[in-house]
Amino acid sequence: MHPLCGATPEQKGCNADGSGALPLRTCESVVGVRRGDCVAKRVELARTLFTVPRSCRWLSTGVDCLDDLNSWGCKNPHMSSHQLTVIRTSEACRMAHEEIESGAFLHVMRGCYVRVDDTRLLDTPWRTWITVARARLLAVHASGSGDRVFVGASSLASRGIPLWEANPDIYVWARTRRGSKPLRAVRAAGILVPGVSVRWSVVSPLQGEIQTVGGVLAEGVIDATVRMACWSEPLSAFVGICMVLNRQSSFDLFSQEECRDRAHGVRSEMLVRLTEWREHNDNMPARRAEALIRAADPGCDNPAEAALLWVLKSVSAFEVVTQFEIVVSGRRYFADIAIPGLMIIFEFDGIGKLGKNEADFARAKRDWIQRENDLRGAGWTIYRFSWPDYEDLTQLRSLVSELLGPFQSVIPSSAQGLWAKPTPACDGPERRFHMAANRWGTAREDYTR
Repeated sequence: MHPLCGATPEQKGCNADGSGALPLRTCESVVGVRRGDCVAKRVELARTLFTVPRSCRWLSTGVDCLDDLNSWGCKNPHMSSHQLTVIRTSEACRMAHEEIESGAFLHVMRGCYVRVDDTRLLDTPWRTWITVARARLLAVHASGSGDRVFVGASSLASRGIPLWEANPDIYVWARTRRGSKPLRAVRAAGILVPGVSVRWSVVSPLQGEIQTVGGVLAEGVIDATVRMACWSEPLSAFVGICMVLNRQSSFDLFSQEECRDRAHGVRSEMLVRLTEWREHNDNMPARRAEALIRAADPGCDNPAEAALLWVLKSVSAFEVVTQFEIVVSGRRYFADIAIPGLMIIFEFDGIGKLGKNEADFARAKRDWIQRENDLRGAGWTIYRFSWPDYEDLTQLRSLVSELLGPFQSVIPSSAQGLWAKPTPACDGPERRFHMAANRWGTAREDYTR
């Protein structure tokens, strides 16, 4: 029987609440496992963990939390994150060819594979990219000595907070590391996920805010968000801040007042931390960071809505509201993004809103037609956008500015300060999915009819 079956959370290597936030301590026990000529020994573990070995390559931990890390003498550290398992190889202990070809193993970096235990993580191109990004975090952590702290966007990614980039670079801090190094492209389920870089930060995280998240060390959410506001590109930073506010406020359409109050508290923490950072670093772009933090909104459900809000706020002289409630004939509707003073609605139409089967699609279509007729009948103008419209964000911004042109003569400087054209490092084909062709040729007809 597995030694952890029926064990208390403390015996399993996690806290009493099962959260998996493990205290840092050393396990002095030594376990030897022999397979062929390869002998594995547990040495100087960063965390206490009990395991039953199956082979020198990987173990079965039976632990329900994510914080499982073992260091082995045959250079086979193994880290399990529910569906992902990091496997280190060496000249003496290599992956079998049939295992590599099975498609369940991701060759993330030299001498390091990640086994995907749940193949549903690779059933769509989008999930495959996200899975590879997560696998890279685990592999970079496992390849260190336990002192690597993920910062900025990588800290958010480790918490499952969505980013604008589906295939982001990895941002990490360690006391003795600087510069950057490339990570290879990864082929998974027939899809090639482009390579990224590991970028070592020179700005250390606050020691009191370092947390164990999903088996890796990451700086606190507030610090990570402020770091992005200062040094990430505006689009990436704005989306990240919106997603943090949405997550931290537990935003709900039907209790918006309470949720926005919580988001206001989170935003205040960000601004306080920004002030503290500015006192120790005169060269940081604090003004831009403050503008992005103040402009971000918790009502964005996903990165696409947040990006649309960023574009709109970068040109609008009017109040812009997310999830704006409109009641027509007793029916309640929530507009993704609205300018109430002009009775204009901007909405992102993602495939997820249409349901997962034909019945859901038919129902969503009926509801959509009813909603559209009600809102237009009540005097609202609706502009709809989808992923093809994001192919050229500069052109999208020009279109939005044109739509608002009859109501404002110039773009306010405060709005203009939010904008910077995204570079390929933020919005290029190696960072997110792009459509084979966009619809800008007929855009004006679509939006003005």
